Amino acid sequence: MAQTVIQQANKIQFGSGKFEISQDDGVSWIDLGAMRGIVFSEVWEEVRVMSDNAGEVKVGIKNHYASLSGDLMELDLENLSIIRGGIDTFSEIAGTSETLKSGGLTTMDAIQARVTNTNEDDEEFRITVYKGSSAKGIEITLQPDDADDPNMIGIEIKGTVDVDRTAGDQLFEIYSEQGESSGS
Repeated sequence: MAQTVIQQANKIQFGSGKFEISQDDGVSWIDLGAMRGIVFSEVWEEVRVMSDNAGEVKVGIKNHYASLSGDLMELDLENLSIIRGGIDTFSEIAGTSETLKSGGLTTMDAIQARVTNTNEDDEEFRITVYKGSSAKGIEITLQPDDADDPNMIGIEIKGTVDVDRTAGDQLFEIYSEQGESSGS
């Protein structure tokens, strides 16, 4: 037995999205290509201030983070170097080879990350993390030669609050055109 009915059918979304990163505060974006398992998540630590005699005084949060993650199917070493925020050296011989070297560099440059889902009506649903950095190292599970799945690299861009932005708009943005038109 149904416990409710659909309230807004035009708000039900389907599909994955295009995962992009930016090194220049969103002026230009790099499409990371084919991926699996794209996930957006937000976390924080709850803070409850209690009094001895009047119960709860205040509820708040600290250590507020957001992340975009997924598995890269396209092992593009230049993009991987950008995701890792400058802790690597990258070189390439055009049309011949790419090389990523790491070790000894410890300061990461911030990047932005976003994922955009576009529906059949060309309406966007987009999540942007304003100021992030890679939250995990490289791990590649090499598949058997006769496997149907490719070798992939899991990435996670962990966003922290950008204090140069206005309070209330310092961590991420979720933007939607989907389900907003009267014709939906």
